[in-house]
Amino acid sequence: MSALGAVFVREARLAWAGGGGAAGPAAFFLAAITLAPLAIGPAPDLLAAIGPGIMGFAALLSVLQSADRLFGDDHGDGTAELYLLSGVTPSWLVLAKVMGQAAATLWPLPVIGLVGALMYGVPVAPAAVGALASLAAIPALSLIAGFAGALAAGIRRSGLLIALIATPMMVPVLIFAAGAGRAAFEGDERALANLLLTLAVSLGATALAPFGIAAALRSRLA
Repeated sequence: MSALGAVFVREARLAWAGGGGAAGPAAFFLAAITLAPLAIGPAPDLLAAIGPGIMGFAALLSVLQSADRLFGDDHGDGTAELYLLSGVTPSWLVLAKVMGQAAATLWPLPVIGLVGALMYGVPVAPAAVGALASLAAIPALSLIAGFAGALAAGIRRSGLLIALIATPMMVPVLIFAAGAGRAAFEGDERALANLLLTLAVSLGATALAPFGIAAALRSRLA
């Protein structure tokens, strides 16, 4: 197995062994979409209209929920130094690490989002578009959270700091992903454009964020 594959598998196993795998983000996501109607009210038309936005916001919070552990443990036990000294390009290693954790922990979110949108009264087709938008947004959200986690590596109780760093950068992803579901619900032809923009942001994050994460780790270890 290549070094990148080993890092991917290691991170996925650690996510299940040490953090409960997908249980934490899934429970957080489910709680968010379940409690929102209690605060907003039971009006079916209103819930159906704002459902895509709630799904996107819940996904954002679920990604941030475990971001402080992504590089915090590696900073403490020396694994981050091994990434930088391994001889493998650090940006590739951190990409494999972030994607390994995302694959292990965030895969239920589009499925729960689809079911949640149907519970909100969103028709099947717009709900499916919203779920696809959530799936397309996960790489960008995960890499942005990883960048914030790398900047805060080694800082105790860094959850608030990570949220302050990551949330502004996640806003465009949230707008495009929620906009895709909302446009599909309204029958607007811009649904596909928003979905493609969400995917484009994730592709851009995949290309650029690993370099920022590697640089942030170097600065924290300097």
